Amino acid sequence: MASRDDAQPARRVTMKDVARHAGVSQPTVSFVLNDRRDVSVAESTRTRVLQSARALNFQPNKAAQALRSNRSYTVGVIADRIVSQPYAGRIITGIQRAVQNAGYVCFVVETEQTPDGGKAAVENLIRQGVAGLIYAAPGPEVIHPIAVPSDTRVVFVNCFPADASNAIVVLADEYQGGKDAAAAAFAAGHRDLAFLGGPADDFACRERVRGLADAARQADIDPATIRLEFGNYQVGSGYDLAMTVLAETRPTVLLCGNDRMAVGALMAAHALGLRCPADISIVGFDDQPDLADQMRPPLATVALPHEQMGFDAGMLLLAGDAPLRHIVPCEFRARSSLAVMG
Repeated sequence: MASRDDAQPARRVTMKDVARHAGVSQPTVSFVLNDRRDVSVAESTRTRVLQSARALNFQPNKAAQALRSNRSYTVGVIADRIVSQPYAGRIITGIQRAVQNAGYVCFVVETEQTPDGGKAAVENLIRQGVAGLIYAAPGPEVIHPIAVPSDTRVVFVNCFPADASNAIVVLADEYQGGKDAAAAAFAAGHRDLAFLGGPADDFACRERVRGLADAARQADIDPATIRLEFGNYQVGSGYDLAMTVLAETRPTVLLCGNDRMAVGALMAAHALGLRCPADISIVGFDDQPDLADQMRPPLATVALPHEQMGFDAGMLLLAGDAPLRHIVPCEFRARSSLAVMG
């Protein structure tokens, strides 16, 4: 008896197998499965073929279909500093989930280490006739896409070209995320806030500050009274900014530009003998996996919907919609680093 390891892989079900199961000719199966409406096939026969295909778990040969129809079933994903990211890489997962459901596959090109910014890779994908291109970045930023033929469909996720008026762009709702984080702090009774953000000219930072200001107004707080400090989204930046703020004032909550800065802020609080959340509350942004919910105390934060953004980008690429800006909601995660004021 052959061992399990020696067993041969299951043979691929072919149209010939479907034809035999349905009791029809192979060309008839081909006409039905390729939805050839220009060829007359009785509806009862069509139904029988489709039932047989499902019963046998027939999977169409996409490569053969592509050769016959001159249609590509490959989507090119041009990624910049994203594949190795611990959380933004979920954008790729979302894209793959969307296009694979439609029978397509992704070809991912990471451009960070390429001297030409991925130009050769993009041109090669175009020569191969990809169904379209999706540009993806770890944070919302302006990018400079490679010029492609006008009939090549392009979608941008978590990034956008300098002139986005004729582009399909998928972004997280950074404004609403910033507003929700601040509103949660206000709802918990906090009135003295400090914001420790990324670079002042960063798109996400600007949108979050705008949301913070609107949340303050809705809580009858003058936005001008909220201290704003800007850094670079790194742990050390969060530490330095928090040390500066806490040496001069004593806000009851620090709203941080991302979870890494929140880690730095927590380190600064500990260095000054402050307990979180008993003495000071800390709120992050991103909901970075294996970090935010693992901190002590667990970090209240705003979850960036990276996987959903990727999924929506994939669906928009295949849908053929007109240029638009598609905004995906963020979600506030309430955790114990944000205290409720007595």
